[in-house]
Amino acid sequence: MDWRAHIARFGTARIPGEPWIRWSFLALLVLAAVLRFWDLPNLPYTHDEISALIRIYPTLGETIQKGVIELDTHPPGVQVFEWLWTRVFSMEEADVKLPFILMDLLALFLLYRFALAWTGNGPALLLTTMMATLQYSVLYGQIARPYAAGLFTTALLADQLTRYLAFGQRRMLIGAGIAALLSAYTHHFALMLAALMVGTGLLFVPRQKLCSYIIMCGVVLLLYLPNVPIFFKQFGQGGLTEWLQAPDASWFGEYAWFVANTSGLLAGLLVACCMASLVLFVKNRGTCLPAFWFLLLWGALPLAIGYAYSVLRAPVLQYSVVLFSFPYLVLFLAQGLAHVPRKIVLVGCGVIAVASVHSLVNKRLHYELFYRSKYEAMLREGIDAVKEHGKERTLLLFDAPDNVLHFYLDLWKIPFDDIPYVQLRDRFGQGQLDSLLVLNKGRMVVFGQSNGSEPEELALIQQRFPFLVDRQDLVDGQVFRFSDAPPPLQWFDRDTIASLSPLGRSGPWQIAGDLALIMDSVPGHAYWDYTDHEFGLGIDLPLDSIVFSPEDQVEVITTVSGWDPRSEASIVADLRSGDSTVFYRGGKLDAKSRPDGDVAMVVSISPTDIHGDSLLLRAYIYDPNKAGLRVSRIDVLRRQANPVRYGTLEPVHWRGRFPGK
Repeated sequence: MDWRAHIARFGTARIPGEPWIRWSFLALLVLAAVLRFWDLPNLPYTHDEISALIRIYPTLGETIQKGVIELDTHPPGVQVFEWLWTRVFSMEEADVKLPFILMDLLALFLLYRFALAWTGNGPALLLTTMMATLQYSVLYGQIARPYAAGLFTTALLADQLTRYLAFGQRRMLIGAGIAALLSAYTHHFALMLAALMVGTGLLFVPRQKLCSYIIMCGVVLLLYLPNVPIFFKQFGQGGLTEWLQAPDASWFGEYAWFVANTSGLLAGLLVACCMASLVLFVKNRGTCLPAFWFLLLWGALPLAIGYAYSVLRAPVLQYSVVLFSFPYLVLFLAQGLAHVPRKIVLVGCGVIAVASVHSLVNKRLHYELFYRSKYEAMLREGIDAVKEHGKERTLLLFDAPDNVLHFYLDLWKIPFDDIPYVQLRDRFGQGQLDSLLVLNKGRMVVFGQSNGSEPEELALIQQRFPFLVDRQDLVDGQVFRFSDAPPPLQWFDRDTIASLSPLGRSGPWQIAGDLALIMDSVPGHAYWDYTDHEFGLGIDLPLDSIVFSPEDQVEVITTVSGWDPRSEASIVADLRSGDSTVFYRGGKLDAKSRPDGDVAMVVSISPTDIHGDSLLLRAYIYDPNKAGLRVSRIDVLRRQANPVRYGTLEPVHWRGRFPGK
């Protein structure tokens, strides 16, 4: 049997295969639907989803011009679809996510048909099992962004191209053309994969049908022309340098570990499948099908191009962008499993499904972490606090994108006056925030922060409102409640590593011998005088001796009881590897906006943001003008990590003491 007869062996049946594999596929499809639709009304938006919805404007022209060309790095397809969809339905989470979940499930069906045609029962069922249950597929299948859509359009292209090669029907060629065009308008990596697929088709289309195939390609190119200026504008932006790091060699291992749900058991099972596939492939002397090489091309080339582009030009490589090519890499590695007997296939896929779902729920904590939004949490905590204490006795401080917070208030139809929060992002320096806190003494403070917030804000707030009433650790964010009066129940999330005051010290502090210590007549008001001194007080601490987790926050807080207006003093955190500085951050005294009385200079660092081994933390006060500065205390504290900060994409070692509500 030649390869064309092989891929046509099941005929044009909609659900091909023997009864046992059809029923097995349908059972896995039901499982996939349950995992994706679980508690859909309470499935929150991600930041990227909200960003796209905010970029929907009243007219389609505005949406393309402002929402795509000026502000986005993706083709306009998904943005246009969401513009149409939300006009018919609503911006409620369930409404917006529904079509993307359905596209993800349809992609599983199309991938099953493709895999069964080219490889066989074992590889097709293994791929379906993985795509149905892995967090990799479940996660991106629940997000209303180009990932589920791109998986669907590229799977549709693979399916329709296969059927056209097998049966040569015009409707299948039209289906392939539509799928290629949709892929090009959905995502740049989907466009890349579609180009590889269409190029592969050129090699296998019968000579008598080659003209029709080339005409289809020409029509697709013609219909893509309107997007060419957008493509080149976005291509000219380079990549995602502002927030994404270029990958190194460890990226591939981290990617494989993420694919395996960070589960040793599941990883072992998948490796065993690959080894068995290799043995059976060699034992049966390979295969004559061209799938052997084009599956590798489709699966590995987008990954290689994304990696090379990210290293040589600008970072673009993320797990999400290689989701489209992932199924073909799996099929390449699983080709030998076509020779596995039915009972072993069923038992093996059943074991993998159980291990994958168990790790999805219990190891990855998908339904606990992914189903809690940092933005919703901070707003709901603010609403609850206002109801409990009243607006006059509640101070709401949020460091999160303002348009996102207003999106939720509009969605929930809550007037801003009912939850009058103060937006800190890019608006308050340390001195201004400190003054605001002094003005609001006696209130309950709710503080919500998301990625990108200034790390010193938390320590400054707790300096004025020292009692921690509540804390919630969430993916990419946290929510706190603080009080300046002792509450009935107080939480503690900080430890003192070292402290220095005229009354005592703990830790290896270094004090300049000529730095004057003034013993004020008022008890407790002694201080060191920095007049005519650039340096004077400091401490060196091995970083790995003061943190338990790379996510821990190290806060250095200096209490200043007076200063000369000319002073430009700051508290500095200098992380050193040998004689080299690898990280430097300072918390500066802003004398113009500081309140009267004692004030704090704060600098905060987290080891996870710093690369290097055997790092030494050197913390010191620096006053380049050598003006008058009165220092009454310095503390070095360790704040317990948010262990789920990157929990969506990285291993979660434990849930922590402060789970989200």
